[in-house]
Amino acid sequence: MPTQAPRRIGSPVLVVLSILLGLLLIVFGLYAGVSKRYESMFLPGSTVNGVDVSGMTVSQAERALEDSQGEYALTLLERDSVTETITGAEIDLNLSFNGKLDELLAGQNHWGWPVAVLGSRAYPMEMETAFSYDPGKLTDAISNLHCMNSATSTPPRDAYLSGFNAEIGGVEIVAEVPGNLVDQSILLPAIQKAVASMQTELDLEALGCYVAPSVTADDPALQAEAAQLNEYLGISITYQMGEDTVEVNGRQLVEWLSFEDDGSVNVDEDKVKAFVRQLAHDYNTIYSTRTFMTSYGQEITIEGGDYGWWMDEPAEVEALIEQIENKESGVREPVWRQKAAALGVGGSRDIGNTYVEVNLTAQHLYFYKDGQLMLESDIVSGKNDGTPTGTYSFTYKERYATLNGENYSSPVSFWMPFSGNVGLHDATWRTQFGGSLYKSGGSHGCVNLPIRVAKTIYENIDAESAAVIVYKLEGTESSSTSSQSYDDIASAIVSALDEISDSGAITSGNYQMMKKRINWAKAAYSHLSAAAQSHVTNYDKLVEAVSALNSYERSH
Repeated sequence: MPTQAPRRIGSPVLVVLSILLGLLLIVFGLYAGVSKRYESMFLPGSTVNGVDVSGMTVSQAERALEDSQGEYALTLLERDSVTETITGAEIDLNLSFNGKLDELLAGQNHWGWPVAVLGSRAYPMEMETAFSYDPGKLTDAISNLHCMNSATSTPPRDAYLSGFNAEIGGVEIVAEVPGNLVDQSILLPAIQKAVASMQTELDLEALGCYVAPSVTADDPALQAEAAQLNEYLGISITYQMGEDTVEVNGRQLVEWLSFEDDGSVNVDEDKVKAFVRQLAHDYNTIYSTRTFMTSYGQEITIEGGDYGWWMDEPAEVEALIEQIENKESGVREPVWRQKAAALGVGGSRDIGNTYVEVNLTAQHLYFYKDGQLMLESDIVSGKNDGTPTGTYSFTYKERYATLNGENYSSPVSFWMPFSGNVGLHDATWRTQFGGSLYKSGGSHGCVNLPIRVAKTIYENIDAESAAVIVYKLEGTESSSTSSQSYDDIASAIVSALDEISDSGAITSGNYQMMKKRINWAKAAYSHLSAAAQSHVTNYDKLVEAVSALNSYERSH
């Protein structure tokens, strides 16, 4: 029987083991190879800053992150819905990873790729991304922004008080205007910080970049000023200038008033002066040249004289300011230095209807009262054209005056001066008037009148407003004269002595008046001719008055 070879136990096992080992080596080789590959690639499921970088190398991941970033732009949100942008391209903006991706990749467990492949695990990663840009180009980009151009920006405007508003009868607060002028010291660093952090929006309003008005409509001081000013603007002051009215109201006052630092109201004196000056210019008639219709039916032009309205400007300015400061409305009359008869009707008609008309050529006088001829009379005027022509105001009027001059002292009963020491008065030393008497025996300049004429004029004129018009009129010469009687001449003395007698005893209270009257009567009597003295029927009263005066003075 042939001998059998010994049986090799386990050989199939070895074969299997060998196969398995080979397979294992193959699998491990594949695993190791893939793992080796993932040393330079990100594992499946890997994200960096939310960007999928699965299977990407560092350079590929950088491009993916750059692509995901897109074109950078900083949008400035400005007033009035205006927007401006600064783009990354303008400032050469670039991402700078600085090896951060390499660090993330190295930190992965590349041996764990099977788990990642099977999708059972995600690998989210975050990293800081650095940016670089050209600071010079950023500065240029900021400079080119419209909002940074102060020349084209609208600056803020403070709230203020309007001019006079006729509808509300005062002023109102005009609201502030915010404008769009930015404070560059705030905006410039804000933009630089936003770009450095890759901020995409910048709200200029929220950042407080705009220059704000310093006074707003709700400012308490402005509101108080408006309220106080409106109290003054409610004033209405009316000047009644004859038929004209001139009003001072809120429309003017708003220009005249200002506020001091302590809140008090100041009335601008210069502006009030300008107003009063214009008022005086419009209504003053003093020294005016006038046209005048004479009693001879001929219209003439008269120059000279001081008749007319004459406003006291300084006093009126002071009075008007005081009325404004007291907030007093009403009708006011200006402060006049001198008044005339009619106001607001022009220089030719301000003499009104009561006046004395003196024709030096004709040596004749007319007296009109309220437009009616009350009397006319011959006169004697100044020798050698000694009586000035023109339109005059009566300075005043006085009973029992004594006119003194070089080499003369003349007592008169009715004295009505109109030009210095020149005036109308009675002349008891004359019996004749008119004609050419003035040429050789004229006065020192005054207009001499018969006593009854002087008395009538004196008793019927208001010296404050009546006018005396003195002129020459060629062709009206007259040779006729008129006379006054001795009874008329003596009547002035008789009346004076009756008044002295009726005044009773001399006392300390009436001494000065009685002395003046008695001394006047003595002088007037002595000036009469003997013929005229004989008509003083109550001469005994003069004797008694002189005795009483002497007695009183001796005892006192």
